[in-house]
Amino acid sequence: MNTIQTNKTQTRKAREVADREQLLLNIALEIIEAHGFSALTMDKLTQQSEYSKGTVYNHFSSKEDLLTALCLRAIRVQQVLYNKLVDFGTNSREQVVGFAFAYELFAKLYPALFMVGLTVKTSAIREKASPQRGNAITEAENEMIEMMKSLAKNAIDANELDKKYADNLYQVTFSIWCMGFGTVSLMRTLGECGASSCMENICVHNSLLYHVSLLLDGLGWQPLNNNFDYTKTWETLKNETFAAEIEQLRQ
Repeated sequence: MNTIQTNKTQTRKAREVADREQLLLNIALEIIEAHGFSALTMDKLTQQSEYSKGTVYNHFSSKEDLLTALCLRAIRVQQVLYNKLVDFGTNSREQVVGFAFAYELFAKLYPALFMVGLTVKTSAIREKASPQRGNAITEAENEMIEMMKSLAKNAIDANELDKKYADNLYQVTFSIWCMGFGTVSLMRTLGECGASSCMENICVHNSLLYHVSLLLDGLGWQPLNNNFDYTKTWETLKNETFAAEIEQLRQ
């Protein structure tokens, strides 16, 4: 067999392995969606698939490794949504609002993947996942962090954010990440576990936009909420930028 034929064979085999792994992830996600996290086991995955236990373990070293692979898929799905915001808005703050909208939309469209993301952040999961998978998660998360960090830098360059934050861009980025992650996580988990007194006394509709506005106004990120109608931005995101995803959510 010549070199060209060998390379074609290796490429085909690699593609088959990748396709099989995605199929196994699909099955794992279906198990979670139908029966919850506790129902997902390596034995259950083997039973639901057409592959042997050995083949399944060739892809995932443990249930924790499997969940980490699902988390990586969740991040990639988010990135697809975020990429639609590259040219969105008339200022950097509108783009931050867009990222918040996209994150909440992801949680609504893919609730099981969203919950996987929460679960995998615990040390009990990360410590048992393969190093390669853990590194892939870190790299993917860093890509998203850099996307948000670039928005803060662009805001400073455009005089929309005070230059005093130039040396603390990661702090600004982390604060936005915490706000979005915390708000959406609490709204999803508290909603599933029963309304708390806090949830009963707030306006859930556009709650994330309200929290984004509080944070960005606190940072002095221009234009301030009193000087710009970000509810229209939210509506544009819903009716134009992510119209197809919103329609998918309604079905």
